[in-house]
Amino acid sequence: MKKFLLTVLILIATGIVLTDSSRADYSAIYGTYIDYSGGSKIGGPSLTGYYSTGNLTKTYSFGLSLTSIEYSSNYTSSATFKKYGISNAGIDFLNQLDVTVESSVTNELLKNHTFTLGLHYIITNDNLTDNGIVFYFDGTYFKPYNWNSGVELAFSYYPETINLQVIQLAPHLGKYYYTTFGTFYSGAKFYYITLNRSNEIGLEDKNFYSVEAFLHFYRGKTDLGFSVWKGEQVFAVKNGGFVVYNLAEKYKSGVSVEGGYYFTKNYRLGATISVNKFEDLETGNDVTQTAVTISLGYKW
Repeated sequence: MKKFLLTVLILIATGIVLTDSSRADYSAIYGTYIDYSGGSKIGGPSLTGYYSTGNLTKTYSFGLSLTSIEYSSNYTSSATFKKYGISNAGIDFLNQLDVTVESSVTNELLKNHTFTLGLHYIITNDNLTDNGIVFYFDGTYFKPYNWNSGVELAFSYYPETINLQVIQLAPHLGKYYYTTFGTFYSGAKFYYITLNRSNEIGLEDKNFYSVEAFLHFYRGKTDLGFSVWKGEQVFAVKNGGFVVYNLAEKYKSGVSVEGGYYFTKNYRLGATISVNKFEDLETGNDVTQTAVTISLGYKW
């Protein structure tokens, strides 16, 4: 399941620019409603709190999310899921708690490099991914206010039923463009995901590939964004480790549109709409998922 909880790009949408001696904190709350058409789930809300503190060389980020998704009462779980004891048939609601902590350093280990380490922990009544833990790393080289290139590595471990292990490698590239109209930031990311135990969850393959492209625009107090991706993803880790797709779903494509506005010097109001297509591995159904997020942030 996409953790729909930080569908706004929390790591770049804050708009905070720091000098060597400056310090800035940012906190935000995100409210999301997720709707499903088809599959085993109906929909429901999630709520996320986020806090980041630091300066130009060191930052620390924290996220806490609560999600409750209603299940349909008239679906049949696949024989594979029943065989391995990972069926969710019979539960009324999927309830989940996500905790994320991260730390980043810039220009400390290497000049013009940012390194990020993170840990994401999941408590849920989903039989397959309860007590799941995700280790996240990103190393990025950048030319300030010009371009950047790097690679993400995530290792996800779900020990409760079949000891599912997922490795994700994601090279990425970004570039800034400056015009009299405003600043544009565009980029792309390639995902390679591999996992063990693929047969136990109804997957014919163990390797999955996809590509994502994005464009963001900044002008004064306003920021806008658009992203689209295509390919295949399972148990993906996104948005700098804060978003985890931790249900047995094979995603095929997605699109997201977002916007934000600082209506005072410190307060930012944001909104995001995202639509994703996936195959529900537990039922075999094709599903459309729509998530709408409203956020309120404060720059200290």
